[in-house]
Amino acid sequence: MPEPNPETKKKDVVWFAINDDRPLTCFAGIWAEFKGDRGTKSKPIPGPHQVYGFLTTSPNSVVEPIHPTLAREM
Repeated sequence: MPEPNPETKKKDVVWFAINDDRPLTCFAGIWAEFKGDRGTKSKPIPGPHQVYGFLTTSPNSVVEPIHPTLAREM
């Protein structure tokens, strides 16, 4: 897994693209409205909230060095 940036002390954001001519890629997922509270118990944020879910699989050789836990076995 990449180390944090020595200047910012945070991990750099990684954007996956097909190539420089096609920088935006997408995948399917499901949007749903969640009507409960989100956030912490001490500072709940009342809904409704738009939430998004998607399924993944084991990372390939491009993704694994950046995000090895993208998919976890159940």
